[in-house]
Amino acid sequence: MSRERRQHPRVTASFPCALVNASGQEESFDLVDLSEAGARLTCASHIPPMTRIRVALVLPRDRVKRPQNTPLETEGVVVWSHRGDGGRYDTGVFFPALDEDQRALLRAYVFSSAV
Repeated sequence: MSRERRQHPRVTASFPCALVNASGQEESFDLVDLSEAGARLTCASHIPPMTRIRVALVLPRDRVKRPQNTPLETEGVVVWSHRGDGGRYDTGVFFPALDEDQRALLRAYVFSSAV
């Protein structure tokens, strides 16, 4: 049996998201899961590992205990990307530069799933 190696728990996530690639082009993506340190997503194009991108999420207010849906934009680094089902690319992204408020928002989202 394989042992989970992630430091931060991940939970299923599905809400509006976009990324901006190194060329400055915006692309929408489907969020698969989310953690305090990164995300797994699917998108239409392959993004090579180690590519820096901007990730924009709108976290649902009920999941982050805020009065309104809360935008979160941060830098992401693609860790891996491979073609998945349906021709879309399954992609893992690490968030290297979260500030404390962003990290707290992601933590609240993750832990609201445990309740």
